[in-house]
Amino acid sequence: MKLLSRVFAICLLMSAASISLAHEGHEHAASLDQAKAVETAGVKIKELIDEGKLTSKWATKAPATAELVRVDGIQNWVVSYMDENMKERLQLIFTTAGEYVSMDQSNV
Repeated sequence: MKLLSRVFAICLLMSAASISLAHEGHEHAASLDQAKAVETAGVKIKELIDEGKLTSKWATKAPATAELVRVDGIQNWVVSYMDENMKERLQLIFTTAGEYVSMDQSNV
């Protein structure tokens, strides 16, 4: 009986210790909705232009589409822009939390 009460006491102390070590700051990042994905892409385009990775023409283009796409089991936002005159497409890819993944600029 003494052994059982000691085991119970140890388990109780261990569970109390784990609760006391928990703290705030472990929230998950908020997921992007379509409007926020488009807004985030607009900000990223300006950054890429400032870095010299894109030409300034993309700053004036409105997004053609913003879609939540699943690739290899992972969902990402793909925001696409079109330049009809030059027949080019720009795609910016973001995680659902809003982190920039990559861009793809291609001829259509």
